[in-house]
Amino acid sequence: MEHFIEILRDAIDMDSASGLEGSSVLAELDGWDSLGKFMLLSALFSDYGVTIEPEDLNAAVTAADLWALVEKSRQNA
Repeated sequence: MEHFIEILRDAIDMDSASGLEGSSVLAELDGWDSLGKFMLLSALFSDYGVTIEPEDLNAAVTAADLWALVEKSRQNA
C-alpha cells in the first residue's frame, strides 16, 4: 500500500511530508477534485494495469477504500 499512497499523493499534488495514510478521508484532501481523480485513475492504470469505475472511485471514503478497489481489480484481471 505504500507505493499506492505515493501514487495518490502525486496524483492530487500533495507534499510528500503530508500525513497521508490509509485512514485519510479523501473529501478532506485539498487535491481531491475532478483533476486529482483523473490523474489517479491514469496513474493506477499505468502502474497497476487496473481500471477503476468512476462510480466506485466516488464511493470510496478513505485512501484504504481506494486501495481495496485496486486490489479487487488486480485480482479480477
